[in-house]
Amino acid sequence: MRPSRIKVLGKPFTVKWLTEGLDAELLGECDADGQLISVRDGQPLEQEQDTLLHEVLHAIDEAMGLKMKEAQVKGCATGLLAVLKDNPSFASFLRRKNKCPIPKA
Repeated sequence: MRPSRIKVLGKPFTVKWLTEGLDAELLGECDADGQLISVRDGQPLEQEQDTLLHEVLHAIDEAMGLKMKEAQVKGCATGLLAVLKDNPSFASFLRRKNKCPIPKA
């Protein structure tokens, strides 16, 4: 199931899957101020996943002032997606949360 909402650094973003409304050359777009990510509908699954991760990286870049170039965002999105898909146990490990209680002073 494709997400309709996603949190980026604690901020809720709406994810819209569009059949129209994006410039012809764009597969996705991030409006960090409006907390909106748009993804072109109808792409093959792997391309939709890559596009969504790409736009999430743009949101992170904007929020953290990283000033990444488009090629850096593209490479990071494609590379991270490949690592996560090729290593499901790694993705599970990253989702784990610390269940240890905080020691009292």
